[in-house]
Order: sequence, then C-alpha cells, then structure tokens
Amino acid sequence: MKPVIAKSANLVESRARTGRGRLLDIGCGYGFFLQEMKHRGWKVEGIEISEVGRKYAQDKWDIHVYSQPLENLPLPESIFDVVTLFYVIEHVHDPLTLLREVNRILKPGGLILLRWPHSTPIVRILGPLSKKLDLYHTPYHLYDFSPRTMNKILTSCGFGEIETAIVGNTKPSKRFDRWASVIFGGVGEAAYYLSKGHFLLPGISKTTLAIDLGTFHNI
Repeated sequence: MKPVIAKSANLVESRARTGRGRLLDIGCGYGFFLQEMKHRGWKVEGIEISEVGRKYAQDKWDIHVYSQPLENLPLPESIFDVVTLFYVIEHVHDPLTLLREVNRILKPGGLILLRWPHSTPIVRILGPLSKKLDLYHTPYHLYDFSPRTMNKILTSCGFGEIETAIVGNTKPSKRFDRWASVIFGGVGEAAYYLSKGHFLLPGISKTTLAIDLGTFHNI
C-alpha cells in the first residue's frame, strides 16, 4: 500500500479546504496512512475493530484508535476535516448508513476519500475462471461498486463535487500479483491522466473524493 498511501496523502492535501486539520481513517489497519498524515502535521485518529492492527497503530505510532465501528461511536457532528476509507466500503453491511454518519461527523465542506475495488468487469471477462481467482473475496466483500454506483450513493448521502480517479497501485508480495498490479495499475493511471480524467480502466481499484454538503447535520 505504500505507493497508494503517498499519492492519497498528496491528493487529500490538494483537495482539503481547511489545511492540515483533523483526519479520521476508518478501518485504519496498522495505521500506516495515519502515520503519514501525522508526519505531515495533521491531527489524526483511526477506527479499527481488529485488536492486532489497533494495538500496533497505538503502540508504534502513538495514535488514538477507536475499537468500535463508526455507527456505534457517540461522536459529535462536524468535528473532522477529512475522513478516509481504504478498502472498507465493500465490507460493511450497510454502506448508506456508514456514509451518512461520515457526512454527519465531517464539517460542511469537509472531504471524504474512499479507495475501493472494482472487480465486476474482470469477473465478467474471465467467466468461470473468476471463481478460482476469488476476485470477489467471498464472503468478506459484501458489495462491488462501479463509478456510477459510487457517485449515486454518495450523492444520496449528502456529498457533492464527486470525482473518481485511478490513484497509484498496490504491490502485493506474490510475484504474479505484484506484476499484474504494477502493469494494469500503471496503465490505468496513465490512461486516466492522459484522458484528463475521462477514462477509468475497468477492473482497477478506484479512488473517489467528495465534499460534504452538510445534508445529514442537525438531524
């Protein structure tokens, strides 16, 4: 995730309207993205229900990490400038409720960043072979989104100025997976920028940014 973390951090800083403010990373894992943002001068907190990841982030980086899902936390509204979710939205039972709660705790004009897999186009191309590759990561992935669907649900949850991009690629430990990620991710990112944001290569993980319009505040 290191290349994704660096590029996502740059993207947050270029789009956030409040400067280096308060940031929450939902599903923060071991806290690597939070550490990057803390190093850049942000006030950071995380949510991680896994005790292993949560303890690592707290002990290694001295970052406060909540142990409960966002929906269970009694957080005040309008307290964060940025909320990020890396490979989280596809795992939750109720994405709409989660996104509305994110809208509530974000300040009006605050930024949400989501990174999510886009597996369906590849599944359709590969057909029966896709079951062996477990591209949906059943039963862990409960949803698979398209850019159009992501735009629609964010709009319904009170977000605007929605932009989906291809930003960086992961580097898995297995050699084949790493080469596939580097090649297809690199081609997808290059095509996105050369087309000035008009072409999103199907099957490549997407990054979506949106601005909180304040719809679910004071409800």
